[in-house]
Amino acid sequence: MKKTVLILMGLLALTSCHKSGVNLFAGDYSFKTSGEVSIITEAVVDSSDIVIPAVLDVNLTNEIGQLNISISDKKNDEVIVVINFLNGAVVVTNGTCEEETIELDEFELDVLPVSISSMFTYYIIKASGTGQMYDDNMIVFDMYYKGTAKTGSVTYSFRDKDAKLVAYRN
Repeated sequence: MKKTVLILMGLLALTSCHKSGVNLFAGDYSFKTSGEVSIITEAVVDSSDIVIPAVLDVNLTNEIGQLNISISDKKNDEVIVVINFLNGAVVVTNGTCEEETIELDEFELDVLPVSISSMFTYYIIKASGTGQMYDDNMIVFDMYYKGTAKTGSVTYSFRDKDAKLVAYRN
């Protein structure tokens, strides 16, 4: 009887293992981005030195593509993340996993992620993100954008407002 109970307990322990950290996140995903960012500039009123900050909230360009998460250092819960946008851009960054959360290190974007990107002649935009796993199948990232863009002599600053990247395991 004791042997049977021990065997059943052993089998139960093996079947109830829950993945976490890098083991939970490693895999291939399809993703979509959505949300808004704020674009801020300072406008000088008349010829005085009065500066009024102007804030414009703009929609992110909705992007889709593939996201691949591979384990780079299992001991330290570190991953490498490759983001392949459908438009051809590829981003590689590192991340750290803990339990059911993943943190993406800051990375630079080759494409301006907003719908009014054609008005800018120069830009440097960086992004990072924090993601939460749901049902071992879906990661919802809160994305954080910062950087500058320029058109003519006017410089604009970008900051996150409400940007998401949602990835579903393939």
